[in-house]
Amino acid sequence: MLIQLLTNKYPGMRLWLSQRLSAIVMAIYIVLVVMLLIIFRPANFNAWHALMSPIWFRLVTFVFFVSLFIHAWLGVKDVFEDYIFNLKLRAYLQIIVDVLLVVYLIWSSFILWNI
Repeated sequence: MLIQLLTNKYPGMRLWLSQRLSAIVMAIYIVLVVMLLIIFRPANFNAWHALMSPIWFRLVTFVFFVSLFIHAWLGVKDVFEDYIFNLKLRAYLQIIVDVLLVVYLIWSSFILWNI
């Protein structure tokens, strides 16, 4: 049933499912971070650095940012389709948003990996 919904017969279903899955990933990450903050209670820079520096936490945070940008891209695309009727303007705005989201993803990876 699910495979049939994800075929070319229903093209919007993949985007809908992607946005919902990215929201679930972000919710799980937020719960994880809140639990870590409650358990470890970092009070100074060294405690924060110790909490944020393990490779597993950086990977999970990077997955969060990828999910965030996928979610934002799909949401902005839907808003543009609903409220901007001029196709040229919509395309230009979508390109601007796409470029900004890619730049922000690269920027966040530089911050996470100390490049």
